[in-house]
Amino acid sequence: MTKKIFFLSFLFVFFAVGYALAADITLPSPEKTGGLPVFDTLANRSSAKQDIFENKEIPLKDLSTLLWAATGKNRDKGWTVPMGMGSEPYLIVNVLLKEGIYEYDWDKNRLLQVSERNMLSRAGRQEFLQTAPCILVFATKGAGPRVDNWAEIAAGAMSQNVYLASEALGLKARYMASFNNESLLSAMEMNPLARIIAIMPIGYQN
Repeated sequence: MTKKIFFLSFLFVFFAVGYALAADITLPSPEKTGGLPVFDTLANRSSAKQDIFENKEIPLKDLSTLLWAATGKNRDKGWTVPMGMGSEPYLIVNVLLKEGIYEYDWDKNRLLQVSERNMLSRAGRQEFLQTAPCILVFATKGAGPRVDNWAEIAAGAMSQNVYLASEALGLKARYMASFNNESLLSAMEMNPLARIIAIMPIGYQN
């Protein structure tokens, strides 16, 4: 009887852990070569219109490329954006999808599920924002000298990289400093000292 209970308990733990792991998303390798020439991309860069996005999901390959552009490793100890004192990124990128809320793990190129809540329609009050298939949320991990001094600078660099990568992939993005701050902080289960710098809806537009 004891062996049977132990076996059933093992099965329960095994499937529970498997289910939890299955909620995370391992991203494909990002695109690191090709695309539009950088000056062509700069010439064409523009913000998404305050109009509805197409009802079309962003492929995981493209999402991986966008996130790598935002804050991915591009050498042994270095990232695609400058970080003060050469430290590891002190900003995180949370990704809002219809499947839930995820935190980008730049080290292993994956999305770690924070919540199953769909916050796409509650990230902000603007109607066009509520039609985006993906919204990136740039937020601090907490507080400290680097965050206090350089968080906005880092967010600016990260969002510009997302703009350029979006343009190269045929997507449109928009940097926004207006959002439902309290709702997002609560849904993302952030550190009490953390703060959101900006959000970026991304999708396809005609």
